[in-house]
Formats: sequence, structure tokens, C-alpha cells
Amino acid sequence: MRSMKNYIREPLRRGLLLALAAACLFCGGCGNGDGEEAEATPLLPTPSPTPAPQRGGEIRLPMPLNADITDPLQVNTEEMLSFFSLLYESLITIGPDGRLVAELAESWSGDESARVWTVTLRSGVKWHSGADLSAYDVTATFTRLKDLGASSYYAYEADKIESMRALDPLTLEITMKEGGYASLYALTFPIMEGGQPAATPVGTGPFMLESWSGEQARLVANEAWWKQRPYLDAITFLERDSNDTALASYRAGQLDMVPSSNTSVGSYRDDNTIVLDIMTQTAELLLINNTNANLRDINVRKALACALDRGQIISNIYMNRAQPCDVPIPPDSWVYDSASKVYDYNQARALELFAAAGWEQDPETGELEKDGRALSIRLLVNDSSDTTRREAAGLVADQLTDLGITVEVITAAHTLGETDSDYMQALQTGAYDLCLLGINLGRDCDLTSVMEPGGAAHYGNYSSPELTSLAQDVVSAKNETGYRQAAIAFQKAFVENLPFIVLYFRLNSVVYSSEIQGVTQVREPDIMYGVDQWYILSQD
Repeated sequence: MRSMKNYIREPLRRGLLLALAAACLFCGGCGNGDGEEAEATPLLPTPSPTPAPQRGGEIRLPMPLNADITDPLQVNTEEMLSFFSLLYESLITIGPDGRLVAELAESWSGDESARVWTVTLRSGVKWHSGADLSAYDVTATFTRLKDLGASSYYAYEADKIESMRALDPLTLEITMKEGGYASLYALTFPIMEGGQPAATPVGTGPFMLESWSGEQARLVANEAWWKQRPYLDAITFLERDSNDTALASYRAGQLDMVPSSNTSVGSYRDDNTIVLDIMTQTAELLLINNTNANLRDINVRKALACALDRGQIISNIYMNRAQPCDVPIPPDSWVYDSASKVYDYNQARALELFAAAGWEQDPETGELEKDGRALSIRLLVNDSSDTTRREAAGLVADQLTDLGITVEVITAAHTLGETDSDYMQALQTGAYDLCLLGINLGRDCDLTSVMEPGGAAHYGNYSSPELTSLAQDVVSAKNETGYRQAAIAFQKAFVENLPFIVLYFRLNSVVYSSEIQGVTQVREPDIMYGVDQWYILSQD
């Protein structure tokens, strides 16, 4: 295959790496279960009282070059997603912990199938133009969203909805393609006045456009907002050609806040700058090719999970901007089950699990062998412009090599969005044993496309009727309680079956002036969540 590079990590010649664990560990996980002596709690200084929020002030953020401010349905950058979230609102929004939060919708109720929903809008909500919000604006927005098809950022949401009609100016009847509480996550697209873009965007949000020069946009607080007026008077977005340029502008005092995925932004932290690490929906995982008979053994898969020192990878490669997790549900989610964290780094347990699968270390070479054959693995990673994952793959290879596994790292060319790259061909044809990749997960916890054979995001040739059924149970649960229970049941079965190894969720950061207060609910992808509670610290 063209544009692919290989290099091999050979096990060191040595005796048995570690003695097998003396104690049996529960659930097939890797936790050591040892009691630890409690440390004395240090005395902390008495905190200074938090100053009361005050109105006033303006902050400056970056926006991309040649930004289109007319159409929130076709947003294509994170900066513009933040921009539009200040102007427009959705029927329902998603809180930082993943719960659904009423926004333009005041209430909703479903039929017995949880497929047909009656949604009641808030009364008295005004567009920035002064007109009243109505159900007809919502249906018009949905019609346009369907017409845009795959070109819209919200195509995933639109595809979940079968139809929508206004029963009266404040009531909607929405029919989903599939019944279930999770379908309500589809109602998070921005609502537009009349459903149409405008040269001067008109929304219902906490800020409204005051001016647009083509290079900068100034938004001012919406005095008629249906909630309490924001503390900030204005937010200005300034054009910058890259995130690096935006960070340099922050350093130069030209911007007050810059979101970034750069792993080195911790260097900006000082007495005047806060660097807030925030959870993302990007899970980094080791995909397992189940056509490899050795890797189909559950004990081998669990052994691999125990052999990986996630803490070392996170510290050395990601500069602590990742959080370990064993399931494809972010650890800050309200449906996350902390009991699913079972695969801690434990080489002794890994060797014990390998032994249960028939793999023993050769006393002279240190290689893991079974029936006279050494264990070797091809580890695939994409060779993109971002070297972080490639460096992480190298460290994964080192850690597996330390355990006696021969690892061949294969780097294949790939650019985001390519479907026929060398990397995608290798992934689709199964030219790997393990693949280190990132996957951006939806906030509705719909994992059916990952778990179902033939699903759009299903790789690795793994098939489990149990996990497929449990993933569907999450989607079809009819209420909030059932939804959470189904998600917990899925997580429990996932760590037992381990179809692939989740390593960690990536963290991004927000770099901002310490004068900005109230930034407590920020999370990807909604960087501006809770902006109405932000305020400037008084210098009086």
C-alpha cells in the first residue's frame, strides 16, 4: 500500500518481566484493590469571598477569516458555532453533563411509543426584530434544514426527525423516525426567524448583532431576552487566520478568550490568565481486528487493556489534556457509570490474563509465546499533520513491547474527510491488528452505528448480539430514567465484552483573562454555555 511506513518494536531479551499477581482481581479488570493509608488532609487558607457579579464590560474572541454570519445551519468551524450560539437558540439545549434542558421549548410530552412528541413553546419570546417567536418559525427552520441535507452541520439531527407541524402558534407536533427519549437530542438545532438566513442575523439569543465590518462582529446584550439580561454588555469577534494566531493575539492583549485544542496551552497559565481544560466528545481508542484469532480471545483483549499505562500517555503526549475512560461515554456525562472504570494499568494482571489465554513469557527472550509462536501485532495509525496520535501510538508500542509483544507500527496517509486514503483503505480491508484512532461521539449516546455490524462507524469485524441489543435499548428507552438505566447496562456489558479498548477522552482548553468570572459550565462543543452568567471582575 502506498505512502505507508513501518517500524518494529522488538521485546527486550530478559527473564520474566513481573511476577504474576498473588491476589485474584475481580471482574477481569486490572485494579489492584490494595488498601492505601489515608493521607492527612492539609489545612487550606480561608477563601476570599466571591465578588458579586456586576453588569458591564466587553470581551473579545477570535473568528475565522471570511466568516459567513448569515446562516447558523451551515456553520463549519467551532468559532462560528460559538458565535451563532449567542444569537440563536434551539427548542432544547444540552447541559454540560449531557442532560436535556428546556430552551425555547417550555415543555414536551411523548405518546406511549415516545415517537410522537407534543412540544409547547415559551410565550413572550421575542426575535431581535421585535416580532414574536412562533411554532411556524420552527417548522420553517426544519423544512430548510431538511432541504440542506448533508451540507448542514445539523444533518445528523435532521435525519432523526420524520415530520413536524404547528398545531397553533405555540404548539408543535413532532414525529421522530424512531421512538425513544434519545430522539429529543435532535431538537438542538438553532431556530431562525421564518427559517431563512439574513444578511443581519436575527435570533432570540442573549446577544444581538450591532455591527459587522467583514473583519469583526460586535454583539451587544439583548435587553429583551426572555431570561435575565447577560452581565456582559458586549462580545466582539475578531478575524484571525488560525488558532496559533489567535493565541498570539491573546498574548499581545488583543483578545480576551481563546478556545484551543493545542496541548501546550498550559504554558499560558499565570496570575492573569486562566487555562480551563474542558471535556470533549472525542474518544481515543484502540480498535481491535477480530479477524485475528489471537485477539478474539477475551482474555487477550483484557490483557491488552491492563498493559496500557494511560497515565503515562496522557502525561507525556497530551500534556494532561485527556481523561482516562473504559467506555465510549464521556466521564462527565450524567449517564456515565463510574463502576465501568475497571482497566487500570497493571502489568502483573496483564500477564495473568495472557497466561489464561495460553501466552507465557519465554524465560530467556521475554517474548510472549504460545505453542512456540511469538505474539506479534500490527498497530495502525494515521499519518496526518497532527503528530499527537502518532506519538501516542509509539508509546503504546513501547508499553506492549515491554510486556513481550512484537509491535509493528504502520503509519498511513490520511486527511480529515478523506474516504479513500491509504489509512481508510487499511481500516476497511483489515490490514491491521490494532488501530489507534479518535471518534467523535454524539451527545445522545446513540452507539448503534458503532456496535451494529454494517453500521457507518463499525470497524474491527466484532459482532455481539448482546451489545447491539443494549445499544438499541439506549436509543429506544421511553423516558429519562429508562434512558440512564439502559446506558448503565450497556457500559457494564461493554467492559465485560471489550469489543475495542477505550483509552481516554480528549480535553480541549479555554485560555482567558482572569478578569472574566463565572466561566463554570464550559464544555465542548458549546463553549459559550452559561455566557449570561459571565462577568468582568471589578477593579475598584
